[in-house]
Amino acid sequence: MRKVFILVLFLFSLSYAKYVKLNPEIEKNFDIKTVKVKKEKFTDKDEYPAVVIENPSKTVIVSSPVEGVLEALFIKKGDFVRKGQVIAQVISPEINQIIAQIETAKVKVQTAKNILDREELLYKEEVIPYSRYFSAKVEYENAVATLKSLERVLSSYGIVKNGKLMLTSKVSGVVLEISAFVGSPVGVDKEIGKIADLSEVLVVAQIPPEEVKKIKVGDKVAIVGLDNVELEGKVILIDYQLNPQTRRNEIRISVKNKNFILKPNMFVNVRLFKATEEGFIIPKSAVIASSYKNFVIVKTDKGYTLKEVVINKVFTDNVIIVQGLKEGEEVVVSGVNLLKKELLEESK
Repeated sequence: MRKVFILVLFLFSLSYAKYVKLNPEIEKNFDIKTVKVKKEKFTDKDEYPAVVIENPSKTVIVSSPVEGVLEALFIKKGDFVRKGQVIAQVISPEINQIIAQIETAKVKVQTAKNILDREELLYKEEVIPYSRYFSAKVEYENAVATLKSLERVLSSYGIVKNGKLMLTSKVSGVVLEISAFVGSPVGVDKEIGKIADLSEVLVVAQIPPEEVKKIKVGDKVAIVGLDNVELEGKVILIDYQLNPQTRRNEIRISVKNKNFILKPNMFVNVRLFKATEEGFIIPKSAVIASSYKNFVIVKTDKGYTLKEVVINKVFTDNVIIVQGLKEGEEVVVSGVNLLKKELLEESK
C-alpha cells in the first residue's frame, strides 16, 4: 500500500506538466464542467462557542418606594417583562393618607374659589376694599399650591389606582429572582425581586491562547445566534490567565441586544475576524489532495493539466486558493475523477 501511495505522489509530480485532450463527446457524456476563477477579497474568521449572561450593571432591584404590604404579584422567576409593565400591587397607609389630604385640599380649593369669585364681584361693585379681594385671591392661590404639591408627592410614588400603588418595571428584561410573596411588608429597603435589563447583555467565550494574542479590548466581533442571526459586539474584558480546565482564556463581549434576541444562558457563537486577504474560492470537490500537496485540474488551449495550489482556508463546501492559480483560468469543478485518471495514465 505504501508503494502504491508513493507511486501516486510521483505520478502527480509528473502529471501537472502533462496535458490531456478529450473528445468533446466524452466531455459532454461525463459532464465535465469548468469555472473561470476570479480573485476575491475575503476576511478570515473563526467561531467559538459562548454563552449569554445578564449584565450585572444593568440588573434592576424591584422595591416599593413607600412602606406597605404586597397585595398582588404579577410576575415569576424567568418571566420576560416590558418596560412600564405592571408587576406588583401595594397597599400603603401612607398613600391612603396622601389621597385623603388631596381630597381635603380639593374641597379647600373649591371653597376658596367660591369666596374669591364673590369677593371679586363685590370689589368690582366697589362694595369692599381691594385688600379684602387680594386676601381672598392669596387664600385661593395657596389652596391650589397645596393641592398641586400633594398631587406631585402622590405621583412621585408611581401609578396609583383605587388607592393602590401599581409597581411597574423600569426596564425590559428577564425576572432573575423573586424575594417577596403576597402579604409581605414592603418598602424602600425591602427587595421584591431583580430584573435583568436585556437591552445590553454580555457574552462569555473561551478562546485558545494563540487567538487571544490577536484580540484587544475594544475589538468588534460578531455574535451568531439562532437561525444565524448576527449581532455586533465589542470586547470589554480579556482574562489573560489560562483556565486550567479548558486550557483557554475567557473573553467578555458587550452586545446591544436588538429586539431582545439574546436571552441569559443561551448558547451562541463568537465570530472573530482576522486579516483580509485575496484568493480564489472554488468547490472543495475540485481539489485533488495528497498528504503534502493539493492540485486542481485546469483547462488550457493545450488540454487539461494538473496545477499545484496552496489552500488558505477550508469550508464545508469550498476552499480558498491563495497561490497556484491566475485570474481567468478555467478550473474543472465536475468530472474531476475522470480527468485525474486520464492525467495519471498519460503520465505513465
